[in-house]
Amino acid sequence: MDELDETQLRKEVDSRKMQLQITREKCSVTIPDLVKWIEEKLAEDPFLNAELMKDNPWVESGKCVML
Repeated sequence: MDELDETQLRKEVDSRKMQLQITREKCSVTIPDLVKWIEEKLAEDPFLNAELMKDNPWVESGKCVML
């Protein structure tokens, strides 16, 4: 930051101002919605639904949830 000129510093300030205006939600609100959406799409996702990939010998038998 010591070697930034005025133009770069103005761009940085403008960027920070824009970021402050973004509305953010807490993870405690958004993660349940994300998990619900994933669970709704599970039936049509070939990577998560082994029935859709019967010919694939590497399909895992269990389910995994990672966040």
